[in-house]
Amino acid sequence: MVFSFTNSNDNHNDNDNDIVDLSFNIDTNFKLPIQYLDNSHQHILDENLLYDLELKTPSNYNIDKTMYHYLFKPTNEFANYTMNMWEKQITNDIHYLNDTKNVISNMDKYDNSQCEYSLDCNKFKSVWNDIKLDTHFLEKYNYMDWEMLKSFNESSSFLQILSFIHVISPIISFALPVLFLIFPFIILKIQGIPIDINTYVITLKSIAQNHFIGKAISSFQSISWDKLVYIMFLLGMYVFQIYQNIILCKRFYSNSISMNNNIYELKQYVDYTIHSFESFQNISQSCKSYTMFNHINNEHLQTLYEIKHELCGIYPFERNLQKFNTMGYMLRCYYQLHSNSKFENCLRYTVGFHGYIDNLQGISSNIQDGVLSYANFDNKNSCSLEKQYYPGLTNENHVKNNCDFKKNMIISSPNKSGKTTILKSTALNIIFSQQVGCGFYKSATITPFTHIHSYINIPDTSGRDSLFQAESRRCKDIIDIIQQNVNTERRHFCMFDELYSGTNPTEASKAGYAFLEYLQQFKNVNFILTTHYLSICKKFKNSKTIQNYKMIVDINTDGTFNYTYKIKKGISNIKGGIRVLKDMNYPHHIIKTFEDIH
Repeated sequence: MVFSFTNSNDNHNDNDNDIVDLSFNIDTNFKLPIQYLDNSHQHILDENLLYDLELKTPSNYNIDKTMYHYLFKPTNEFANYTMNMWEKQITNDIHYLNDTKNVISNMDKYDNSQCEYSLDCNKFKSVWNDIKLDTHFLEKYNYMDWEMLKSFNESSSFLQILSFIHVISPIISFALPVLFLIFPFIILKIQGIPIDINTYVITLKSIAQNHFIGKAISSFQSISWDKLVYIMFLLGMYVFQIYQNIILCKRFYSNSISMNNNIYELKQYVDYTIHSFESFQNISQSCKSYTMFNHINNEHLQTLYEIKHELCGIYPFERNLQKFNTMGYMLRCYYQLHSNSKFENCLRYTVGFHGYIDNLQGISSNIQDGVLSYANFDNKNSCSLEKQYYPGLTNENHVKNNCDFKKNMIISSPNKSGKTTILKSTALNIIFSQQVGCGFYKSATITPFTHIHSYINIPDTSGRDSLFQAESRRCKDIIDIIQQNVNTERRHFCMFDELYSGTNPTEASKAGYAFLEYLQQFKNVNFILTTHYLSICKKFKNSKTIQNYKMIVDINTDGTFNYTYKIKKGISNIKGGIRVLKDMNYPHHIIKTFEDIH
């Protein structure tokens, strides 16, 4: 189920007849701390990069998890939604990244302070649906729905009287005939008139002439079938009226229980949230880069105090007179929660905040379990990751490798050996490090990048470009961005998976070499390339800026490959195409023909 909140603003329309959007977009309400940084320190991630690294999945893909799931380990829907907000940007603000490391390292203190509290997202969603998404809210709870009368919905006294009327209406309907029978005695007694049967009947007929009892008495003297049918009809209508009033009373009672339960649940949620805000401020108050974030949190905290004060008199439902005497107050509270835009904005914000806290708790848990480690940041054009691995293999057997960009990297090896996995692992760990200060490695030292470029899964857009044109266009886009920032402190990280594979190998090798030879002159650019073109590798064998690496693959006596997924310096001469075909059980004729070609 998609759970997202619609945008809310200060010009909130309180018209209860408006159609309410069931989608709940917190994105414009809650913002991550990284989004409060100066724009010069926020760097947007390209959407192609997000898809290439599985940080974001297309809607038509049947994939349950992105790489963020392994980083954050979300435990609820709030966390799932907030998790998707991280994909938008990275930062090169070292002060912020170090502050974030400090916050995460203190999450155990936050957890300890929250041990007496618990968050139930499903209950909150249910309460929200009842209060905010019910288009018949006013009618259901018997509020005034005329615009000119809506102010009465904020009067406890008026709502108490209204509640009293709803409760006693069945009693009045049932007791009215009895009162009609008693009133003649009272009137005759007051007037001092002697009471006999004729005088009593005359007085009763006079009092009840517009009620079915009076009409029945008038008809007794000359009863006929049509009058009898008429009397029976009136009697039936009277019984039906009593039935309707009883149903309305029962519905009012049921709604009152539901209303009380919802308010009390929200009261507990607000108490939990207040404590959560306060606990987070305690662990982040020394972090200067979190000042604006904490300022916004404090504004919403003040609103939470207001909501708490508003709901302070609400307790679990009980069937007693004292509870009935607070019905007007409870109705006023419920209407405030429904119509007060300030309360609404605050509650929307808290959903994002709780999701964010869950994200931090997931990171903290991963660090304690040894899954993640903190990165170090400097300004020395560093990029070194020790014993890093692919996040998607966190819960499986995974091989760890070192990547050091004192020189740019070219990796050669046969198919299935893990080249692209290392490429993706490096990019992912750089991104995570520049978002939350840690990654899937033993240690890392990084001078933050401002741009991360991806050349993976280049689409063959048949409507415009051939594959080679699309590849060339992607490379040209990367060059253009680098050239625009050539004299600045901007840093670029590029990953390339087989350059120019859309043309013939000879020209692909030439184009790939020329492109890398041009790219290596930029000192603010680090890149990693995977390739099968050995001619490219050999041309950079003695380069001062590029280092060749290969994946270690052992060849067994039967010709099969043992993939170690380990990396070391050198150029791979192993040709693995035929091995892939054999592993896929290609027909023997194809395999033999392949092997016979020289």
